[in-house]
Amino acid sequence: MAGHDDETLPARVRDLAVPFAEELEIDLVDVEIAGSKGRRVVKLVADATEPGAGLDVDTIASLARKVGHELDEVDLIAGAYTLEVTSPGATRPLRRPRDFVRNVGREIDLLRTEDAGEPRTMRGEVVDADDTAVTLTVGSDTVRVPLAEVDHGKVVLPW
Repeated sequence: MAGHDDETLPARVRDLAVPFAEELEIDLVDVEIAGSKGRRVVKLVADATEPGAGLDVDTIASLARKVGHELDEVDLIAGAYTLEVTSPGATRPLRRPRDFVRNVGREIDLLRTEDAGEPRTMRGEVVDADDTAVTLTVGSDTVRVPLAEVDHGKVVLPW
């Protein structure tokens, strides 16, 4: 299977990894691939499926073993590669409904898409989120922003 175009490689790795992540009750947040053929770094960004829960080292290692074995079996990556499994980190962009739900009660900076109108950026506390919108308290106002108008959000770090 090796030799497919590089543009679809992250999606193909995601398709391969998702069943293992689901089996381990892990949310596969992102797949990133860097480097050139024969020296690739395949990075799986994973998080616990339950908000507030963390991933332990054994679960991360299990995901890495299962995905690594399957990548080798189907020969999806041409040549040598390094597989990394990591957590999203505090500065990771919030894009999916689940990302906003996990951050209810936190202050975020929200960037709206260019065609969403004014204001394009806002800072507020996430008070609610669902599959269609995120609701923020901005000053004394409550603002509901459709996710279709959201480019991304970022948690405001307290330091």
